[in-house]
Amino acid sequence: MKKCAVLTMLVLALSAAWAIEGTALIGANSQTWDDGSGNSGTGGGAHFGILGSIGMTPSCLPVYLGVETGFLTQSAKYNWETGFGELDVNLKYNNLVIPILLKGTFKPTGKIHIGAGLGPSLIIHSSGVMGIGIDDWSLMGDIDDDDLKTEIGFQIKGDVGIKLIPLLWLKPGITLQINSNPYSPVTGQKEGSETTWFIHIGLAIKP
Repeated sequence: MKKCAVLTMLVLALSAAWAIEGTALIGANSQTWDDGSGNSGTGGGAHFGILGSIGMTPSCLPVYLGVETGFLTQSAKYNWETGFGELDVNLKYNNLVIPILLKGTFKPTGKIHIGAGLGPSLIIHSSGVMGIGIDDWSLMGDIDDDDLKTEIGFQIKGDVGIKLIPLLWLKPGITLQINSNPYSPVTGQKEGSETTWFIHIGLAIKP
């Protein structure tokens, strides 16, 4: 009888410690692609997505430890100045980004939570166009499917949770994503490095 009571209390304690969180977010992104030869393409874009996390708060630590994943649908644009007058090289991608982050959340108060995470991300180029342009005129063509490579990046993320009402939280955040060896559809080779900043705001449901 005592063993059953202890087991029941253990199960209840574990169920209370574990927590699930879901966040819908939207935001803007800014990216830079350094081709390794002193030339950098820069541009902006937008993203939205859904993230979910599961984790627990160990009794010996004042932080929530968990794993976060989900997806971001991202548009990304790049522009390289060629040095030939007003002629530029343009590149546009539509991406599906899937992060897999280890995340910790510090809870200084019941209404303010501060989170940080890091881990790999899959960058799936679903479609894209590239071409040349002069001022408002441009000549663009679709990127071949063979040049739409799936790549692996690395993310470092920070966010703040602000409790609005029970179970509903406002979550502004910022994420740095680094792709250390991106594939260029212009040259057909892996070259340089790509850095992307995601700035977003979300609504989260969590206990």
